[in-house]
Amino acid sequence: MSAGELAKLRKELEEIDKAIVKLIAKRFELSKRIGEVKQRLGLHILDVIREAEVLMYWRALATKYSLPVDAVVEVVNTLLKISRYAQAKLVKPVEVSVNSICIVGYGGMAKLLAKAFANEGYKVFITGRDLEKAHATAEEVGVGFGKVEESLFKSSAILLALPPQAFWNGYVDSIATLMRGKLVMDILSSKARLFEHIEQLSERHGFKYVSAHPLFGPYTPPYGERVVLIPSRTGLDVLSLAEGLWRSIGVETIVSTLEEHEKAMAVIQVVTHFMLLSYRNFVKEMAKELEVDLNRFATATFRDVQSIIQRLEKIESVVKEIASENPYSQQIKNRFLEHITKQLTK
Repeated sequence: MSAGELAKLRKELEEIDKAIVKLIAKRFELSKRIGEVKQRLGLHILDVIREAEVLMYWRALATKYSLPVDAVVEVVNTLLKISRYAQAKLVKPVEVSVNSICIVGYGGMAKLLAKAFANEGYKVFITGRDLEKAHATAEEVGVGFGKVEESLFKSSAILLALPPQAFWNGYVDSIATLMRGKLVMDILSSKARLFEHIEQLSERHGFKYVSAHPLFGPYTPPYGERVVLIPSRTGLDVLSLAEGLWRSIGVETIVSTLEEHEKAMAVIQVVTHFMLLSYRNFVKEMAKELEVDLNRFATATFRDVQSIIQRLEKIESVVKEIASENPYSQQIKNRFLEHITKQLTK
């Protein structure tokens, strides 16, 4: 092939790329129009059933045109996230009076949320008990850093991106007086045992508490995802402010009671994690016992499940924490095992 032929082919690719980007832009605009209709009808942005239909449609198209299905699924998942982000940004937040946010903690979710809020123009500070870790995290993300006292003082909203132990061992109690007058949100997955404790702290020390549960993990960009908000007695009057903050980074908000949240998470998180990790252990045992390399025979469904399990393994300590903290955990797992037993006897 001559240099001229190569240049010609590359030019054709550029024209195709231009057409693809134009179509993505058109899809983006259609998604916004659909978002406007959803708003008028009072529908949620995320439509799980519809997205499943779109995924199956794209899988079928990939097969029809002899394309690698896994790669095509990655493309459509990105497009769906862009669409949800566009629709979430359509929701007009209340006038957000917050311009600075202090994130107490330096784990994966702290990094993710620090980036998201900083990208929307908020002044973000990362701090915590271990100042060296906090400083390193702030530098990695490209946001501000300071000692706990000064960071809390300079911020009008506070995100406690901390594990349950930090609440139980008295650390949050020790800084509670510094949060007076501010909007304070934890991001714990399971809240039943700690919600009342933090609510009491908010009443004692005069801060506004709204519990938040992002329905996404540290390896999932937040744009177009959901967060559950549970207002305490002190947080009712700032609920709209909390909603505005999350919506400003393209996250859809769902308001819930504590009981409703814990029951839902017992099914959505506890049972799902229990089932998948039990399945993982069983598959490993069978592969060893039968002396077979299962990856050689992996179907698309098997690969999809393995991919989900790998994501869970990255946060396995959080998975165990959720199972131990949720008050309905054992009850729901027992019911699940009863259901499996009934299915086996049919």
